[in-house]
Amino acid sequence: MKSAFFYYLATECLRAGTIEILQDHTLESLVKLHEVYKNNMRYNGSSNTFELSHIAPVKGSGHVGMLYAENLVSAPKALNRAHGNKHFGFGKPLHRLTLDPKHSVDKRWDKPSEVVQRVINYLGKDLVLAVIKTCKIKPTQRSQLVEWIIAHYDPTNECHLIALGDLSQVHDLKTRQLQQIKATMLGDDTGEYIASAPTHPAIVLCNELSRLSAYRTELEVYAYALDEALSTQAGDYSLFSKHHEQMLFDVLHGKGIAVMADTLEMIVGENTQRFVVQYGNGQHHVITNTEAQRYFIQDHKDQVIITSLVAFKASLGVDTNTDNSAQVHDEITLHMLPAAVFDPWGNEVEQPPF
Repeated sequence: MKSAFFYYLATECLRAGTIEILQDHTLESLVKLHEVYKNNMRYNGSSNTFELSHIAPVKGSGHVGMLYAENLVSAPKALNRAHGNKHFGFGKPLHRLTLDPKHSVDKRWDKPSEVVQRVINYLGKDLVLAVIKTCKIKPTQRSQLVEWIIAHYDPTNECHLIALGDLSQVHDLKTRQLQQIKATMLGDDTGEYIASAPTHPAIVLCNELSRLSAYRTELEVYAYALDEALSTQAGDYSLFSKHHEQMLFDVLHGKGIAVMADTLEMIVGENTQRFVVQYGNGQHHVITNTEAQRYFIQDHKDQVIITSLVAFKASLGVDTNTDNSAQVHDEITLHMLPAAVFDPWGNEVEQPPF
């Protein structure tokens, strides 16, 4: 009744207007849902940068999005709010005509605490107890702090009065304030509060791409390739742009591979800080993408020239709004011409893609 997870289930039911978004849950599916919920909190750190966004929307046209791991994405809050009720496909929708009115809830008159009890009744006590045991769910930190302060507060103790002049105010305070009050009551020096930074969106969206590939197997190869590409950036992620963020958001929210394959390959390529060209004599060459651009290999009569995309376009007379002089990054003598050239994903290519 006082756990953050079950409170989250209740508030999502209130958003949807029905408890049936939890229909047919099992211990396994609820454990997966709890893991997604817990990871989203971890991604946020001390911020509220990420939200659990629905693939099939909560208030879709004719459908309601169910509260399952396969229908949720940890996504940047701004992108989620801008997305609204759009549904590209996939997820786990439930048709509104199948809903039973007896499971309806309304935030205008149903309190979250009351809905928590209804959620427990709907799922069944045995299943709820199994989830609590498996996931090691405890009361919220705030609830624990409030109970501790009430149990230990002594109005005749000067330290307690300094910490909290009026005990009746304890229910209106935030977690951080309650932590400071408890520390003062114990005579501890809390020191300066240091907020923990959120996880970089590149990592969050890559992790979500990998997780959702369990439900959409066609995503698996791209999840692996993107993880490999990001690993070349040594934790900097400066190549990962807002455009990449939006495109991954769309894929995770149901846009199909049929229309997004080229985009995903572009994201992988543009996030590869370096890649290796293997040569027939066993030697290799590492190409570093220091200018956030993919590099291309041109086979000339007497040398191999590795150039940036900007330089390659410039050599063809294409206006790139940059310096149009060709940038030769490396020259390799004729006897070292590669027997095969590989792109950043390990595919053999006969000529540069453009």
